[in-house]
Amino acid sequence: MPKRFARMSDQEISALKVQLASLTPQEKRELARFLTEQIDSGPRSVTPETGATNADQNTPALKRAQHLAWLKAHREEYAEEYVALDGDRLVGSGSSIREAHEQARRGGIDHPFLVHVSSVNDAPFGGW
Repeated sequence: MPKRFARMSDQEISALKVQLASLTPQEKRELARFLTEQIDSGPRSVTPETGATNADQNTPALKRAQHLAWLKAHREEYAEEYVALDGDRLVGSGSSIREAHEQARRGGIDHPFLVHVSSVNDAPFGGW
């Protein structure tokens, strides 16, 4: 569990500001970029299942792993259908890719992962 720090007092913040005033312009820009990223990423918490922080939740590798895990768990349930996924959440399904995509959009997901789910029993087709 991540350690939580107590809120800094006004006196501690003032002392920190005095120290920061002596930084070079480049160091100040670096610090500003870091603080902006911290604000934009929101509170950081660890997901128990993956060990990833909430800032890592949208990385392409994590999303891909979530998609594959969902497909493995639900393959036969949605065999021969198109599904729309957002990470490890089903956000649409149907007999056409358009139908799955429209359901995802109605749910507020503009760019879902769309795929046709084949059955484990389907023979692979290589063509001529």
